[in-house]
Amino acid sequence: MMINKKVIWLFLFYLIPGFVLAESNPELSNKWINHTDLKKVVSIAVDKNQTAAYCGSEGGLFIVNLAQGTVQKKMTNIDGLLTNNVSSVYVDTLNRVWVGGADGSITIFDNSGNFKYIYDIRNSNEANKIIKDFIQYGKYMYVATGYGIQKISVLSFSFVDAPYYQLGVFTGKSKVNTLTVNAGKIFAGTVSGIAYANLTNANLNDPMSWTNYSTAPVNLNVKSSETFDNKVFMGSDNGFVYYDNSNWQSYPNPAVSGSNIVDIKAIGDSLYFIANNSIYFAPKNNPGQITQYSASGNYLTLGSYKHLPLIGVFENGISYVLNGNAVSIYPNCPYRNSFDFLSIGPDGTLWAAGGQDITGFTAGFYKYDGNAWVSYNTYNTPQIGNSNFFRKVYAGNGVVWALCYGGGATKLTGNNIQNFNSLNSPLPGISGDSTFCVPYGGAFDNSGNFWMSFFNSGNSRNLYVITADSILGFINPEVIPNSGHFEQVAIDNYNTKWCVLSGSGGGLYFFNENGSIYNTGDDIFGFYNANDFENNDLTGIVVEKNNEVWVTTINGVYMISDPYKAIQDPNHKPAPVKLGIISGNLRVPFTENCKCIATDVLNQKWIGTKNNGVFHLSSDGSTLLEQFNVSNSPLLNNEVTSIAVSYIDGRAYFGSLYGLSSVQTDAIAPVADFDKIICSPNPYLVPPRVNLKIDGLVENSSVKIITLTGEIVAEFDSPGGKIASWDGKDKKGNYVPSGIYIVVGFNKDGSKVGKGKLAVIKQ
Repeated sequence: MMINKKVIWLFLFYLIPGFVLAESNPELSNKWINHTDLKKVVSIAVDKNQTAAYCGSEGGLFIVNLAQGTVQKKMTNIDGLLTNNVSSVYVDTLNRVWVGGADGSITIFDNSGNFKYIYDIRNSNEANKIIKDFIQYGKYMYVATGYGIQKISVLSFSFVDAPYYQLGVFTGKSKVNTLTVNAGKIFAGTVSGIAYANLTNANLNDPMSWTNYSTAPVNLNVKSSETFDNKVFMGSDNGFVYYDNSNWQSYPNPAVSGSNIVDIKAIGDSLYFIANNSIYFAPKNNPGQITQYSASGNYLTLGSYKHLPLIGVFENGISYVLNGNAVSIYPNCPYRNSFDFLSIGPDGTLWAAGGQDITGFTAGFYKYDGNAWVSYNTYNTPQIGNSNFFRKVYAGNGVVWALCYGGGATKLTGNNIQNFNSLNSPLPGISGDSTFCVPYGGAFDNSGNFWMSFFNSGNSRNLYVITADSILGFINPEVIPNSGHFEQVAIDNYNTKWCVLSGSGGGLYFFNENGSIYNTGDDIFGFYNANDFENNDLTGIVVEKNNEVWVTTINGVYMISDPYKAIQDPNHKPAPVKLGIISGNLRVPFTENCKCIATDVLNQKWIGTKNNGVFHLSSDGSTLLEQFNVSNSPLLNNEVTSIAVSYIDGRAYFGSLYGLSSVQTDAIAPVADFDKIICSPNPYLVPPRVNLKIDGLVENSSVKIITLTGEIVAEFDSPGGKIASWDGKDKKGNYVPSGIYIVVGFNKDGSKVGKGKLAVIKQ
């Protein structure tokens, strides 16, 4: 009888004490999470059972259990959506959810977790692909887009007819904002007015099949529509009309007939609509008799639940009446999608400066402890100052410094929050406005003091230090061009401050107080101008674990490998060397337009670029380990504005103006002492799909793979962190045979030893 050797080894695996079966998870080292602002709800759809509301936002979709008033699920591009920028949501007659994206994508899913995708519009050559609305009629879905109307079969998901580009006499490919159907006719609200046509016995590709109505106030940007009481109501930026199946009429109440109509929804026997920043309703038998339902607010869209409205509110999710009480529901999430700068504190908490999002809104700053987001802005935390334009935030030495462009610097020590500005502290204002305080970069020195740079200063002092008992500014030396703007700061092991300068006087300033903050007579300083970086604009800086200064520019990365020489002789400072990556046998200059740089616990480099996502390089920068962009990963945008990598859990965070992405890495801080070495997957199948993870190492461990008879089949050094990996091969490059192996880790002098067990099954 033939015996399966895999069964034998599994038997041995369970028979030998000390073995724990770990589930194989090849994706563990590449697990992504995306964090986005889901509070700005632009579209709401409720399922046929009136149990769940599907809420689309610019950061994805969330599902609300309406009976409980709780968020049931959050969905981003990691959870099945094709895009996070949701522009429309619709539930069809089969209770499937259609999600339209600003990029033209359509995601369709049901309660069983089945997904369908329609890529045709997204992949088309149309200039404006946004999906603005859906309306189902029979077995077809009509889709309002940025260039016209598409007709899609709800059974096969195939496109029917060519796009309806020409709606009557309106300009071809006019943007369609809204659709509704009544009495066998489809009505389209467009940027040019209203177009409508019969859905039966009509060729909608023929412009003559369409009738146009573009009389003021619906001659421009008609953006809302609804069928109610066998009439069609449509609203624009400038007013409100309805169609009685014969003629178009002005809405019969002058208080709203000329208003900006944001959305319209038929709910029970009443018509609800958003006008004048308020919500009104009118009864079916008397539409001119309007009643205010909700006072002034930033309302975006309407849905319906149990004959009452669901309201999409800017930055407040959805609001509705639950059990007689008004509630607001939204997921815990970042305050906005903008992440201008990232910092991770010693306790592993992520801090983010929001900066300014793509619409021009300033965002304050936020923190994330791995479970929940907390936001700090002038609305909920007035102690932070008078502005929300925070550009940088730094955590260390038991404090957090958040730097606001115009509003000074805010210090957080536990629950104590204090804002420093030019009115209540020695911090400077700018030239021409002594109250406008613009700190930009910062870093903690070896003594725990916080150094702060100022983008502009009215007193010729752009570099300040904050000690335990004083705030001191240093006069700018003559080597600094007057036109230079101080930006980011990094501090090396010699306590030299390295300051990036932008503008026409851009370059790199270095300063060392020579161990005496209050004695300026022995200060050492110097300046690298743009010529030293081949006339490239500098964008970011980091001092890595070997004390090298790495500088990002719009054309690659430059390294100053011996920064001590700069303060030894500022007139003969070491020249920056441009980073090159080995490709084949050649060293190829790295020429990406770089935005930011960070290092991990293994001293590997992470570089964010303007156009091509993230580059993960070896510690010396010579080897490209991996690249992440929107095509090969869930990264939210190819322009990455900030990066931080946690030493505690190895998670790498990538900030953009479209949200925050993170990926799990193996760059985790080593343990202080060996406890138990854990191998996964275990048992380990060779040839493997993934390398074996060896977890639980001390710093700079040596690892040996040993048979039960004591033969060393493989030995290697760990990268330096908590985790090492093995490819299953012996010293000769052959896969090891099936068997039980001992995995042993040693520290440098052999005084610390850790052990683990591993079953190998050769396939």
